[in-house]
Amino acid sequence: MIRGSKPLNVPIYEYRCKDCQNRTEQYFSSLKAPKVVDCQECGSSKSYKIMSGASYHQSEATKTAKLDRKYDKRVNQAIANTRSADPDRVLNKLKPFPK
Repeated sequence: MIRGSKPLNVPIYEYRCKDCQNRTEQYFSSLKAPKVVDCQECGSSKSYKIMSGASYHQSEATKTAKLDRKYDKRVNQAIANTRSADPDRVLNKLKPFPK
């Protein structure tokens, strides 16, 4: 990418071939993509546009903000009620190394 230039947003369109069921991705610089393209696998013109899966990324702060506010309280209660989860239980059993 050239410094100072804006990134290009090129839509990706997916097509499925009716003959061989191959899925093909096509990149178009316009939002007016053709409804039918030739299959890259078998060359058939019987392909049709399919809906692509979408995704988005969240920051860790956004993910944390969406957590249940009672979660930390529940975890602390569970630890308090579980004897094996007490870290002092393990530390009290430790003995120093012999010299």
